[in-house]
Amino acid sequence: MVRSSTSVDVAVIGAGPYGLSLAAHLHAGGVEHRIFGELMGSWRHNMPPGMLLKSYPWASSLSDPGSEFALKSFCAECALPYDDTLMPLPLGRFIEYGKAFQRRYVPEVERKALVALEPSAGCFRATFDDGEIVRARRVVVAVGLHPFKRLPQEAAHLPAELCSHSCEYGALEPLDGKDVIVVGCGSSATDLAAALHERGISVSLVARQPQLHFADQPRPRTLFERATAPMSGIGHGWTLAACAKYPQLIRLLSKDLRVQLANIRALGPLGGAFVKNRVVGKVSVLLGRALQGIETRDGKVLVDLMDASGARHSMRADHVIFATGYKIDVGRLAFLNPTLLRQIRLVEGAPQLSAHYETSVPGLHFIGPAAANSFGPVCRFVYGTYHPARHLARYLSSGLERLQPEFRTQPLDRAVLP
Repeated sequence: MVRSSTSVDVAVIGAGPYGLSLAAHLHAGGVEHRIFGELMGSWRHNMPPGMLLKSYPWASSLSDPGSEFALKSFCAECALPYDDTLMPLPLGRFIEYGKAFQRRYVPEVERKALVALEPSAGCFRATFDDGEIVRARRVVVAVGLHPFKRLPQEAAHLPAELCSHSCEYGALEPLDGKDVIVVGCGSSATDLAAALHERGISVSLVARQPQLHFADQPRPRTLFERATAPMSGIGHGWTLAACAKYPQLIRLLSKDLRVQLANIRALGPLGGAFVKNRVVGKVSVLLGRALQGIETRDGKVLVDLMDASGARHSMRADHVIFATGYKIDVGRLAFLNPTLLRQIRLVEGAPQLSAHYETSVPGLHFIGPAAANSFGPVCRFVYGTYHPARHLARYLSSGLERLQPEFRTQPLDRAVLP
C-alpha cells in the first residue's frame, strides 16, 4: 500500500534491484511505504553500453513475492533468447527486465534524491531535492555501490576532465578521439576497455597484477564437478554456496571472518567469461605495473609506473579511468545527519547490522552491498535480493514493527566494533 503523504511507515531509499525487490514484498504485504530514487539508475547511467553481466542469467532475477517473474519468465514473455548458464546477459536486457518488474510489482517509484536524513521525535525526517519533507518511522537504505567509489590517493588532485572512475560510464561519447588509460584488472576494467576499443577509442589497460583472470566459459558440468564444487548464485564451491544460501548464519560468525568472506578472493578481480576474447590480443595491456604517481602537463595526464624489476616509465594520455573498485564507508553518504552518523556502529566502515538488517540506530536499515560485512558476499550480487526482501517484509509487517523506534542520543565519539 502506497500513499502520497508527508508521513509513512517505511521509506525505501534506492530504486535498484534491492530497493525494488523490497518494495515489491512490502506492497504485497500491505506495508505502508514509499520508494525513492531513479529506477535502475546506476545500471542505466553508470555502466558501459554493451556490457555483459558477469553473473549467470538464472542468478540475475529480482525477488518478487510469488517467485513468478524471474528473468527467464521475462525473456519468454518478450520472445528473447535465454539460457540459464550458456549465454551471457546483456546489460540492456537486464535494465528492461528491471523496468518490467517495477511496472508489475512496484506501482510508484518517486524520482527524487534524498539530501538529508535526521532523527526527529521517534521517527526520521527525510528531506528530498524537490523540497519535500517526509517523516518515516523506518528507513531502509538501498543505495548500491555508486556512492562508495574508490580512487587511489595519487589521483585525488586531478580534475574531472582528465581523471574519472569507471562507475561514471555510462555514455562513452565524451572519450571519443582521446587516448585513454584504464587502470585495473577486474570486470569493470576489462568491460570498459573492450567497449572503448570497439568504439574505436585508443585505450591501454594497465594493472598491478601480473596476469588477467577471466571466468571460465560456461559449459555443462560433470557430476564430479557439481559434487566437489557446487554452483551457487555467486560462484562455484561449498564456501560460496553456503554464503549464498545462509546469510543469516554468516552474520553469526566473528567480525574478522565475516569481513574476509565479504571480500573473498574467489570473487575477483575477475573479468567476465565472454569478455576475454574482446580484450586479449586486441587491447594494449600492460601488466605487473604499480602506480607510483600521476600528474598533469600541457593538458595531458602523465602516469608514472614501476614494473616488477623496479624499472620505472611513464605513460601519457588524454584521460585516465580508474577501475579500482569500491570501499563501503557510510560516512560518504552525504545525506546522513552527523549526529545520526555518529550513532551507527561500524564494521570496517560498513554498518554493523542486526538479524533484521537494522543498524545500532533503531529503525534505520541497510540492504545491498553495504550489508556485506554483516551478511557476507551474497549482498554484492543481484542474487542476494531474495534474502532481505523476504525477511524485512515479514519483520516490518509484524506487530513489533508498530512500536515506534526510539532514537537515543549516545556519546559523540562514533561507536566502532573492537
